[in-house]
Amino acid sequence: MEPSLLMWGFFTFTMIPGCMAGACVQQPPSLRNATFKILGYKVGTTLNCDCQRGFRRDPSSGPYMICRGNSSHSFWENKCQCMPTSSPRIPVKQVTPRPEEQKERKTTETQGQMQPPNQANLPGHCKEPPPWEHESLKRVYHFMEGQTVRYQCLPGFRDGSAQNNSAQSVCKKQEDQEVMRWTQPKLKCKSEKENGSFPEPQMSTAAPPTTKTSLPTRTKGTTDSQNLTEVPATMQPIIFTTQYQLAVAGCVLLLLSILLLSGLTWQRRR
Repeated sequence: MEPSLLMWGFFTFTMIPGCMAGACVQQPPSLRNATFKILGYKVGTTLNCDCQRGFRRDPSSGPYMICRGNSSHSFWENKCQCMPTSSPRIPVKQVTPRPEEQKERKTTETQGQMQPPNQANLPGHCKEPPPWEHESLKRVYHFMEGQTVRYQCLPGFRDGSAQNNSAQSVCKKQEDQEVMRWTQPKLKCKSEKENGSFPEPQMSTAAPPTTKTSLPTRTKGTTDSQNLTEVPATMQPIIFTTQYQLAVAGCVLLLLSILLLSGLTWQRRR
C-alpha cells in the first residue's frame, strides 16, 4: 500500500471519530410521499467524497468535506476528486447504470433530499457543497447536533396530521443516551383525492320548470311600431271523442232527411 494511502487512513481513523462525536450518523428519516429540504448545514457537518461505479477517490483529496467557520463566515473545507479505477492508458468506457441503480436513483430523487433553489445565508451554516466530477448518485452527510430538516408532501398529497411543527426533524441527543438521533416527524401525507377533496358532480333531481308558449297579439288601436302585448296561451291538442263523432253524424243525417222531404213535397205540388 502506498504511504500516502496509509497516511490518509491514519488521518481518517484519528480525526473522523472526533468530528462524529456530536453528529447524527444516520440519515434523516424517510417519509412516504414526502421529501425533505435543508436550508443550511451547521458548522461541523461532513460530506463523504464518494464516487460513481468505475471511479474511486483521488488519494490527493481528503475522504470528506467539512463545513468550517463561525457565526459570521462559513465555508466547505477540502475538495472531493474522483479518478478512474483502471489504468489511465486504457480508455474508460462510460458506465451505464443498471436497472436497479436507476430505480434507486429515482427513489432517492423522489423521496430523498430536495434542495431549495435559493438557500438563505444562515449564521453558522454552509450552503449546499458544490458538485464534483463523477460523484456518487447519493450524497451521505453526517449532521451535527441541532441540525433541522423540514419535510413537505409531494405534489398531489397534503398534510393530514393537523399538528404544529409536524413537518420537521431535529438531530439531538436522546434522553439517557449518548448517541445522537433524529426526532421522528409526524407529517402524514395523504392523497388529495381522499375524504372527498374532489367531490363528484351530483345530478339534479328537481323537475325541470314548465314552459309556456307565448303568442304575440295585437291590440286594437295600436300600430306596428308599438309594443306587442304577450298573452300566454297554452297549446292543447284537439281530441275528437266518440260522442262528438256520433253527434256530427246525426246532424248530417237529419240535414239529408230534411232535404229529401223538401224535394218530395216540391214534386207533389207540381
